[in-house]
Amino acid sequence: MGLRQKADEGWSVMGTGTIATEHMVAAVRAMGHSPLWVVSRDQADALHFANDLSIPQATTDMERVWSDPAVKFVYISASLERRQHYLVAAADAGKHILCDGPLAEDSKTARLLVRHCFDRDVVLAVNQPLRASAVHQAMRRLILEGEIGAIQSLSILRGGPFQPPPNRRGEIPGNGSVFLDISTEDIDLARFLTGREPTEAIAFARESNGAPYHLAYTIRMEDGSLLQAHESFGTADMESMVVAAGSDGVLIASGTLGARGSGILMRRVAGRNELVPVRDRDLHTATLEDFVAAAKHQASPLATGMDSLAALVATEAVASAARRGRATAIRTG
Repeated sequence: MGLRQKADEGWSVMGTGTIATEHMVAAVRAMGHSPLWVVSRDQADALHFANDLSIPQATTDMERVWSDPAVKFVYISASLERRQHYLVAAADAGKHILCDGPLAEDSKTARLLVRHCFDRDVVLAVNQPLRASAVHQAMRRLILEGEIGAIQSLSILRGGPFQPPPNRRGEIPGNGSVFLDISTEDIDLARFLTGREPTEAIAFARESNGAPYHLAYTIRMEDGSLLQAHESFGTADMESMVVAAGSDGVLIASGTLGARGSGILMRRVAGRNELVPVRDRDLHTATLEDFVAAAKHQASPLATGMDSLAALVATEAVASAARRGRATAIRTG
């Protein structure tokens, strides 16, 4: 028997993105909560989404949603340029917010959004699936507990042809941004795994038609360790790797940055490799459970608005370093 839906823990989905379609609505129901509303700027899109996922109400008018006392939480699954619109409205209505990341196209806007939510005493969490990965969770624990000694460097390798996010409405996507699509995720992951803040970046990029598509950069973290990243829309598809090199050992996560599976975690100590057993869990349900606990003052979200802001600030420094050809300081304050 499935979990009973809790009528007093209702959700509104703002936007009709594919992540919501394929994962998040099902995860809301898996917690026993109720997706009650779909909001889109296009009534037909809202209706189709609601019909496809058996959500009772669809609208373009957010005031109808705010007048429903059963709506406690908002999940924003809109395009990047529309997230600000929904986020501000939800915060003004006093609703706790989970938003796909990054929050905005630039750190200035993200900073304003974080402040807006803080001033209205609403929880702003960001959907960062890489943090919810059971492999990355285990990797973080082993790093922070000193299982590989003092961290020296974190290397992230990922690449392949540009793959635009699947779109329900058949819109023609742009070419994407290697910075917003990949760098913000990888920098956030580095902060999560190491518990350290980035302070300085150097970077090199290859461009096509004036847009970077292949990127290599090094970031100095506050403890002197280094984040090294290879990110590309212009290589053959490769299995991702996240390598944490410490003074006493190495952790290697393979296949954790894509959509093909949960990946594996290896630990190398004294010249020997060993598989680290990891109990898998659903990324999306884990993200929602932590968000709801934060809204009830029982825990912290896996990723906050401040986390998204910090990743955007560092990403902008990487972009500046690639453009100017010299090291660039990262200032999140």
